[in-house]
Amino acid sequence: MNKREIRIETNNFEPDFSGNFIYDKASKDFVKKVEIDLDELCAKYLLEEYNDLRPVKFFNQFPALNYLIEDIKEFVFQGEQPGASKDARKENSRVLGQTICRYFVEKTFGNNYMANIGSLLGRNLPGEFDNISIERKVEGDTPDFIFMDNNNKPCLAEAKGRRYRVSFADAEFESWRKQFNRVEVKIDEKPIEVKGYITELAIANESNKMNNSILYIEDPKLEGKIYEEGNLARLIKVAHYERLLSKTRFNFIGNSLLSFDKLSFNKKYKVNVYTIVGIDSHKNEEIVPLHDRYFQFPEFSDDPFIGISLKKLESLVKIARGNQVSIKDEKFANFNSVFFKFHDGFVVCNSYLVEFIGTREI
Repeated sequence: MNKREIRIETNNFEPDFSGNFIYDKASKDFVKKVEIDLDELCAKYLLEEYNDLRPVKFFNQFPALNYLIEDIKEFVFQGEQPGASKDARKENSRVLGQTICRYFVEKTFGNNYMANIGSLLGRNLPGEFDNISIERKVEGDTPDFIFMDNNNKPCLAEAKGRRYRVSFADAEFESWRKQFNRVEVKIDEKPIEVKGYITELAIANESNKMNNSILYIEDPKLEGKIYEEGNLARLIKVAHYERLLSKTRFNFIGNSLLSFDKLSFNKKYKVNVYTIVGIDSHKNEEIVPLHDRYFQFPEFSDDPFIGISLKKLESLVKIARGNQVSIKDEKFANFNSVFFKFHDGFVVCNSYLVEFIGTREI
């Protein structure tokens, strides 16, 4: 059973909400539960934790999901799981909360470009982004992510995972709201209005006797000038790739995307290229692996294949060299839960679905 249901509780949303997934446009009301595709959730986890070296065949390659109670439709874990100790349970709660938050953003707004606020706070940005700043107003914890919604409006997101319910009226939830007042997004030195989303996953297990996990979602708003146009969306996209590539063998590309020190126009980089086999709709796509194992032994590997489209990587190299190149979205694809391609061009699939075809210089 690779799909599970999670209960939904919403608060403070505006009546003209235009997102999907948690909102039924026919009845013009928020849904009470959503269905989670565990295989896709696993693929997202593996992309974020790309050095997980187990084959991507089933959802239980996301370690925490091993402990879901079998043969039920609810998102409920065995015993006190996931996590065998206090520290492990805390870390599993954090990872689940952040992964579900990313899942919520992509499914609700059709956008999986999310930048970590921490990497942009107080940062001087180069070139085309030098009129944008994200500043800390006061000390304390800040939201986790910044992204654009389906109306091209900037949003902040704070992701939480807990082993108990934290309702909207609780003091702990109020402390999370205060995080949004600690940061300010400015265009040309003027604060802009930013939407905010707090997502809290209350994780159900046999120990806490919750009959299902609950995703609490609130929509706070930060005041300021309404954002109408500009390159904030592009900044978020570039920062999204910076975060992911900086953890791979292509960290020199990721680290140059928002740096004043750009890559040389004269130097070329050799990459191994694979094509997709067994899926006719993707057979002509060229994919570059992100992790070293495929570069050392390109003809044989049991690792999950985690890569990025060659065209996308070529565009990112151009940006890392200082060119202003558009970043186009790609079509999401899920083939029998063994092949996932996301809007940003990253691919997670079983290794038997790819075939080495040679090298390219970019």
